[in-house]
Amino acid sequence: MSVGEGFVQREDAALGGGERGGALGRWLLRLLLAALLFGAVTFDRSPWPALVGDEATYAMQAASLAWDFDLRYQAEDYQRFLRHWGRKPDGLILQSRDGGDTITFGKPLPYALAVAPFVRLAPVRGAGIANALFLALAAIASARVLRRYIGPAADAWVAAFCFASVTFAYTFWVHADLFLLAASALGLALAHGGGRMGSSLPEIWQDGGGARRYLLAGMLLVLPGTFRPFYLALLVPAALAVPRQGRLPRIAALAAGALLVFAAVGGGQWLTGGSWTGYGGERQGFYERTGFPDIDFPAEDWSRSVERWGNTSWLHEGALERPVDRRLWTWNGLYFLLGQNVGVLPYFLPLLLGLFAMRGDLRGAALLLAVLAAVLVLFYLRPFNFFGGGGALANRYFLPVYPAFWYLAAGAARRRLSPGRGLTAAVAVVLLAAPYLYPLWTAPRSFPIADDGRYAYPSVIARRLLPYETTQSHIPGGRDVSHRGLWVKFLNGDASPADGGASLRLTGGRSGDLLIGSSQRLEGLTLSFGRQAPSKIEVAGGSPGAVLLRGTGGVAFDVGLDKPRAVHPMWWTWEDVYLYRLRIRLPGAAPVPLSFTVTPSTKETP
Repeated sequence: MSVGEGFVQREDAALGGGERGGALGRWLLRLLLAALLFGAVTFDRSPWPALVGDEATYAMQAASLAWDFDLRYQAEDYQRFLRHWGRKPDGLILQSRDGGDTITFGKPLPYALAVAPFVRLAPVRGAGIANALFLALAAIASARVLRRYIGPAADAWVAAFCFASVTFAYTFWVHADLFLLAASALGLALAHGGGRMGSSLPEIWQDGGGARRYLLAGMLLVLPGTFRPFYLALLVPAALAVPRQGRLPRIAALAAGALLVFAAVGGGQWLTGGSWTGYGGERQGFYERTGFPDIDFPAEDWSRSVERWGNTSWLHEGALERPVDRRLWTWNGLYFLLGQNVGVLPYFLPLLLGLFAMRGDLRGAALLLAVLAAVLVLFYLRPFNFFGGGGALANRYFLPVYPAFWYLAAGAARRRLSPGRGLTAAVAVVLLAAPYLYPLWTAPRSFPIADDGRYAYPSVIARRLLPYETTQSHIPGGRDVSHRGLWVKFLNGDASPADGGASLRLTGGRSGDLLIGSSQRLEGLTLSFGRQAPSKIEVAGGSPGAVLLRGTGGVAFDVGLDKPRAVHPMWWTWEDVYLYRLRIRLPGAAPVPLSFTVTPSTKETP
């Protein structure tokens, strides 16, 4: 038995028989992490129909570092991507500081640097293997530190944090967010590891590590901030976690580590892309429809491409100037917590463990305030996409601050949970999360978009009980079109647009799920079908009214609408839009597409 294991066992026994529970939790965490690594090593992406979100950019950026040892985009990078991935890099984000003479990748540098060695060894699977190792390192380090505060249940809690949330499933995506979570978790582990940790921890976590520990903590905690500066809020609770003895030099070390990394990353970004961040400067997204520089058009045409397709920089003129709309923020608050696709409570439910163990001291309050500050800034900057867009499982922008909830227990080191209470709390959270996580547990490596065009991971229970996020522009789903003065979004595959939105289609006998928006409050709608439609309609979200049989053989249904499902601005206007959810079905109709139109009737807004 090692000295470290002996220390942990003595601590468990002192808590009244927690040794077995602690050992079980440790083995459970190790087995889950090993299974995740095995899943990454054996992952075959060939059945996936496409890359997701920013995967193409991160993959090409890492490959450029791995093979060319630079960050410059050239035709060879594109051709290498085709050889490795067997498809075009749709959704490639590029950046230039000199009108196309030098083109670089429009993403911050640290993730590509971290995964480049793995990508060199395994071009397609390498990033996933690296992600699994990042999570394993963060989980094991966090469990060791949290044993001081939670006791022998710490490993079971960390297993719940990672696997009773969507966190583990990010392993299989070429995205930076799991890397950022690992950086936050490791940084907070170092910051909260002060005091007598015992010989079960490496020296740098003990007092002997001194300022070195806080220097490294600052270097790790600033990494998420090099992607999005609002994550820098986590440095404040890290500073408050410094022990009183020798506080000033250790806080100085924390700040020095953060400044060193932020300056290095920002300087590298400035030299290569012309902005301190990969999200600034002249930045464009390239797709098959736009063509790719140095492939479909000369790189020197960069400026003309910017004029045609627009600058996607987060920092271009006017990008940070936006009103604060009360209704929009209220709905975003609801969706952030309980949205059926992006809600943090259904998909990061173990955060309740942190709240359960919180001691109410200054360190815990600072962690919560840091998370709140980051979320509020995100609401302001990205009110119509606060979850991370199509390349997200639930909310990827929340992922880097999620470890703050792990360390809410690090308040009073002398008040640890009893083993029974700790394990019971972990099991309870897993059971509560199960109705929302089981699709992801059963198929964590499946393509995230289902056949109906919507996210595959929300369970039947989530779709039935949780609200659909009407404020978010990037949630996958059917197309949205402008139709006779209305905005119509198709929420399942049984209804779709036709003729560019001039008419709509509904599969006979099936239910079409529509989200309908209007600049005015609607009293009702008239749905007009052709000859093949029966003379009966079923409606949810409204009530059928008069039925008019037309001389041409068609049929029209008057539908009275229920109250608006929501009223708030949308991503194309800051004026209020009235939104209605309508599910329609024509019972007895042949299972063929039936063409129809929707005409609004309005009344003045009270």
